Amino acid sequence: MSGSPKYSTVVVSAARRQEEALRRARQEAERRRREAERAAARQRLAAARADARRRRLAEVAETRRAEDEKRLTGVQMERARAAGQKLTQLDELINTLETGGSSADATERLREETDLLRERLRHGTDASVDEEIERLRGRAVRLRSAAGDRDGRGDPREALKELALRLADLGPEAAADDPEGHRGCATLLDQLRTALAEGRTARFEALRGTIEHRLAQHAGAAEETAAHRVREAAREAAREVELEARQKEASRLAAEEEGLRRESLAEAADRLDTIADAVRDAIRDAVDFAHADLAEELRSALTAVTGALGAERADDALAAVAVLEEALPRAEATLDELLLAYERRTHLARALQTAMSGAGFTFTGGADEDRGLLLRFARSNGALYSTTIASAPDGAPVLAYHVDGEADVSAVPDGTEVACDSTEDLLDQVHEAMADDGFVPGELRWEGKPPRGDGRVLPSAQQERRQ
Repeated sequence: MSGSPKYSTVVVSAARRQEEALRRARQEAERRRREAERAAARQRLAAARADARRRRLAEVAETRRAEDEKRLTGVQMERARAAGQKLTQLDELINTLETGGSSADATERLREETDLLRERLRHGTDASVDEEIERLRGRAVRLRSAAGDRDGRGDPREALKELALRLADLGPEAAADDPEGHRGCATLLDQLRTALAEGRTARFEALRGTIEHRLAQHAGAAEETAAHRVREAAREAAREVELEARQKEASRLAAEEEGLRRESLAEAADRLDTIADAVRDAIRDAVDFAHADLAEELRSALTAVTGALGAERADDALAAVAVLEEALPRAEATLDELLLAYERRTHLARALQTAMSGAGFTFTGGADEDRGLLLRFARSNGALYSTTIASAPDGAPVLAYHVDGEADVSAVPDGTEVACDSTEDLLDQVHEAMADDGFVPGELRWEGKPPRGDGRVLPSAQQERRQ
């Protein structure tokens, strides 16, 4: 008998279905256990990363604090140095007061306040120290001017000397800050010297009052210019400090962003390490079970992660590893079902082999065939039976027989077989014997056979091969 295959859909006994249900429950419990272990591993890694990040941020904060403290210390030291120089100059001015006839009480109070400022400098300084020094210096200058006025009223030469000294005390900085005022004062001094030399007393006294007024104006203008320069310098220094701070902040933010990117890459790599072996095992199992679509899905997801990690694309790596983490449990569930189907086919193959042997068949070999099993048998009359064990779309096992060499077949021109009663009886005997192993094959069908029993028509041979 040769031609189209003979089919029989197999019903699995309740006992075997219950056994398979228990097996499925154990598989599901094992999958939950594995996933719980992976989740715990991810949590441990996340906790370790968080701890490392806290330590790193603490180190950054400590470094910034040390830098700020160092910068502040430098500013304070520079301010203290400048204030110390000003106090030294103030001391020299006070010394001239003590020898120049100024009030002893006023000079002593000035000395005491200067000493107090110097003591403040030993314990740190602030902006108010500069203001206090300038205030004391102004008092000292006024005391010296008052003493000069008292001493010089009766002696024009001493008066001229005192006025020249007052102009010199303003220093070269005043001349640079108010050059016109300095030239005017110098010109008036020359005129005052000429009046003194010529004995023109009235002109001398008139010029003396004028130069005192011009000296006061010159001192005020120079002081205002100097103050403006100091303010501008302070603003420029503040701008430089702000610019430096912004640059450092930008560098810090860039470093922080790079650190976060590195942390994300490390997280993606850690999460991949947690599941990489399981994914590769699943790919191999999918190949073994001839599930090419599942194998390709896992390969593509794995390549997406490794590619993103290799290119250091942190966001892509995290997104890809999340997809892989989601795909793995679904793949494992699919593979468990494929394993159950494989085990069912294997048990069915053993039952068929035993029943065929009891019916006088000799087993001549077998092989895996796509998602089925192929078994070959021979009868003593020379007939050859090739049996494929596959699964219907609903998961029910299907036996497909290809028979060659049986004589009870009548064929019609279109190639269908309309009679093979002896062969059908023989296979019915085999099917009855399989019931003891928990498998109950249904009616044997083939192309051209009139329906009987429940009236179902089995798929064609071509359809079954695609399954």
